[in-house]
Amino acid sequence: MNGTLLKIVQNREICSLKERKVADAILSDPSCVLTRTITEYAEYIGTSPSTITRFCHRMELSGYPELRLSIAKDNSSPNFTVGSISKQYDETVPDSTEKIIEEVVANAYSSIGQLNRLFSPSYLEKAVSLISESRHIILCGVGASGIVAKDFHQKLCRIGISSHYDDDFDLIKVQVTSYDERDLVIAFSYSGAKPEIKGILKIAKRKNVNIIAVTKAGGNPISSLSDVNLQVAPSEALVRNGATVSRLQMLLVVDVLYQMLLRKFSTSNTLMETWNNVSGEER
Repeated sequence: MNGTLLKIVQNREICSLKERKVADAILSDPSCVLTRTITEYAEYIGTSPSTITRFCHRMELSGYPELRLSIAKDNSSPNFTVGSISKQYDETVPDSTEKIIEEVVANAYSSIGQLNRLFSPSYLEKAVSLISESRHIILCGVGASGIVAKDFHQKLCRIGISSHYDDDFDLIKVQVTSYDERDLVIAFSYSGAKPEIKGILKIAKRKNVNIIAVTKAGGNPISSLSDVNLQVAPSEALVRNGATVSRLQMLLVVDVLYQMLLRKFSTSNTLMETWNNVSGEER
């Protein structure tokens, strides 16, 4: 999996107290892992080799050698800094306008770099195939994720792909009840834990409806229900002031899908006609 350090950040809270000590040590200075054996590293951070091995398994790694290799790959990426991720989990508001601008821009830049590493061409192509071949498409999301879902709905309409977006989740459940394997639900949720979205996807799963999920990297209830899971990088605490770069990342996923759909279909005439119809100019 790309981004082991990202995965450690995300899954820290599900670790035991001893494993969390290993996670914190790695995140504070990943390079120390690269220069020490497991015994040396255990002694250095004040734990045992068996705890480090359990931590590796928790991160779905075979053991310490794979941990070292994956961290080496992360460290070699020019777009990745552990400090920038840790900063994104800090909800403290800077004390000046200049610092706010600097941090927002830096976080966005870092998150875009992380997202680029998570893009999977094969998953994106499968998602485009499902979108282009489905009879009915419904999009859903809560809060900021709902804004992204609505944006994608509007883009699909512009190129002649019929879709539906609604923030009435009971109504969506009613609609999905009549869907089958010819149809598609596209769900947006950064946390992957919204009960409204989980309820919709559970119905879709029972009805054999295809599901595309756009959610943060790592296991969560929504990604486990999906047929295609398009991941965004962990970039914000789950309890936060408001969605910021997570929304930006999901919008970028939408933009990539939209560009792929434009390539797949000959849409220039449709785009021009929709533009003319909404521009208010007489033709």
